[in-house]
Amino acid sequence: MNQHLSAFLKSEYQRNYRRFEDHYTKGESANNALKQAKASRIWIVGVLALLFSMHSEFYLGVGAGLIGAYFYQIVSAYMKRAQAEDVVEEVERWFKSKGVILQGKTAFLKDDDQLENPVDLFQDRIYQ
Repeated sequence: MNQHLSAFLKSEYQRNYRRFEDHYTKGESANNALKQAKASRIWIVGVLALLFSMHSEFYLGVGAGLIGAYFYQIVSAYMKRAQAEDVVEEVERWFKSKGVILQGKTAFLKDDDQLENPVDLFQDRIYQ
């Protein structure tokens, strides 16, 4: 490996990589939560409760509450995923400006066209 990273920015590389890993994991879990929220069938129970609500205000409230809970789950999971993706993109841009490419959770130097030599940002030999 011919290229080295700046030893002056070592702590920045490591801090941003930890931040990237944290938000990457949060994004994956938020994406899974979004999938589960969309797959939830609570809205069916809400619609059934609305059908029974013709003669009862109680069922009207229950149906509206269940449908509202369904959409709340979807919206909150979507917002968490979007926030995590924004931070991940910001950190990826920072690394790209410093000559490092992130593929998944693996870091590579910009010169590595084939992505054959992953870089461990926590080893001292990469810094000069």
